[in-house]
Amino acid sequence: MSERERRLALNEALFREVNERVEDMTKTFESPTGTLEIFCECGDRACTDRLSVPTDVYEHVRSDPTHFLLRAGHEDTTVEHVIETHDSYIVVEKDGTDVERVVEQTDPRTD
Repeated sequence: MSERERRLALNEALFREVNERVEDMTKTFESPTGTLEIFCECGDRACTDRLSVPTDVYEHVRSDPTHFLLRAGHEDTTVEHVIETHDSYIVVEKDGTDVERVVEQTDPRTD
């Protein structure tokens, strides 16, 4: 795995961790809309795009540590591929054994 691929995986894992905290807060304050306002989980550190994602979709994506929620057009086809397309976001899956290992090891839902 190249240093670039490792950095991208770690950046996306960081945004995933931030979004886990957003979900915790949303549960605490009971979102009346059934959606989460999360950050794009792309590998671009400068990206601050927000996504409105139904809570059940968020939970489904989080069930696999190699899946991430991004704004369409933010995917990097050298390390991931699009597996779902929605109106305001896409779901990507990480490619490559080494990249998968990084995102699995940093998954906040894994003990």
